[in-house]
Amino acid sequence: MNDGIPPATEWTKRDKARVDALLAELDAMLVRPEGGMSATGALMQASLSEVCNPLLNPDPQRRVFWLRYRDNDKPMSAFFSAWLHYAPAPINPGLYIEQWDYLANTEAGLKLNNADKRFKQWFVRFLDIRGEWLSSTESTGTIEAWRNYQGTPAHPFDIHEYVVPPGGFESFNQFFLRQLKPGERPMCPCVAESSDGDPNVVVSPCDGGVFYLTRGELEGEPHPLPGKSQDTFEIERAVPGYGASFLGGPLLDILLWFTDYHHFRAPVSGTVIHQGVYEGSYNYDFDDYDPNDPYAPALAPDSDRVGWYQSLGKHKRYVWVFRTENLGLVAMIAIGFWGVGSIVNLVDEGATLTKGDRMGHFAYGGSSIVLAFEPNLDLQFAVHEVETKTVDGKTITETFTKPVGDPDHPTLMKIQQCLGRRTPPLKW
Repeated sequence: MNDGIPPATEWTKRDKARVDALLAELDAMLVRPEGGMSATGALMQASLSEVCNPLLNPDPQRRVFWLRYRDNDKPMSAFFSAWLHYAPAPINPGLYIEQWDYLANTEAGLKLNNADKRFKQWFVRFLDIRGEWLSSTESTGTIEAWRNYQGTPAHPFDIHEYVVPPGGFESFNQFFLRQLKPGERPMCPCVAESSDGDPNVVVSPCDGGVFYLTRGELEGEPHPLPGKSQDTFEIERAVPGYGASFLGGPLLDILLWFTDYHHFRAPVSGTVIHQGVYEGSYNYDFDDYDPNDPYAPALAPDSDRVGWYQSLGKHKRYVWVFRTENLGLVAMIAIGFWGVGSIVNLVDEGATLTKGDRMGHFAYGGSSIVLAFEPNLDLQFAVHEVETKTVDGKTITETFTKPVGDPDHPTLMKIQQCLGRRTPPLKW
């Protein structure tokens, strides 16, 4: 398996010409040949009107951002040009992605992104070319800022955990797909110290914040999502052919941030009996995120923060189904949103994997991994921490657990940490 850093490329005159042609195509798409707005242009203008309406969007900064496009002071091609050539910075890594998602989640924006076939096809090509630019030597402008970045308590980051090539990172994607130094993110002792790798243990497939979508207490029943909307998780749509096996079982999500290690590994040991990429939307569909205030920057405690999972089956995702010895069937769903156009798989169907084996990585953008388990397995979940410190010249190792959180309070976790175990007994 090759999961190395992608080679950097030169951004040539031909590449620049392709971008110019792509943006010109958008300008032409928004008008009719005989003059006036096209149907696509009307949806775009309606989206802009909604996101700039103070009755619908109380965020003045977001309204100001989009007003220049609504009032035709700038063409939409200028927005996409700025986005395409944006090297993400630590202070605001999702600048254009976030702005676009708010526009895309207006009533007209949802129609534009989900029903307008011509624009959908254009947007996929836009993301592909942006991905190429991020792999080019033109995209290195913010890498030094990232190397000096200290992270935050919610999103920690330490460049010293990663391998920095002797000549430095030659593209943003080389930085984003950086590899860990040997010894970083070791396998949890629960697994590493057992002769059989402890087949009852589930380890984290990635870095991120983990939380319950549902604790899985009703066998054969739909998965109710936390929040006030009464939504359910469409597991049968999300995992074609195998979803019914997981009805009523626990569902966990690990949400990755821009600062996280974006490679993922096997959470369990077993045989991959099904895998496949399923095309879909690249936008973070808030669905009924907060019906009274869909653009609220800080939502009320009882708001529906996870409504988008109801429609996960329409997002681009890669699905693996494992058959395991002790844990039954386990599904792992890698979801691409916020402009993720590439989920790279390194696993052959029918392969037998051991916990911690490399499975692939996400390209730049927003990403999430959902783990689904069968019901009635008596699974308990907690994040197992191992802390080593020196006291009076002696090395002391302490272990403790942190409960898995809810969508409002995810629990930070690193790849290969123990995440859960089939009981009895639960001994960490």
